[in-house]
Amino acid sequence: MSVPSLPLAPTLDTSAAVPLRHALLGLIERGEALRLDGAEVARVGQACLQVLVSARTTAIGRGLDFRIDRPSEALERMMIVARLDTALEPTCGA
Repeated sequence: MSVPSLPLAPTLDTSAAVPLRHALLGLIERGEALRLDGAEVARVGQACLQVLVSARTTAIGRGLDFRIDRPSEALERMMIVARLDTALEPTCGA
């Protein structure tokens, strides 16, 4: 059975960080794998990048999978600029 991907918003700016954090924490608290779809991301800021990296770290710590499917060019570029591109690498729960 395939896990559905949660689509990331086209604009992941500072105002999107708190709702994104709550959505990802909800998945983690329910023990669900984090499968995110980054295809529509046109803009991403540091706050949301930090939320994504934190969610990845928390998911790994709880033995949950984390992956960003189809990261947009904008998302990939900003992750590389921020030196957070390892967060684009899928993980498998422990």
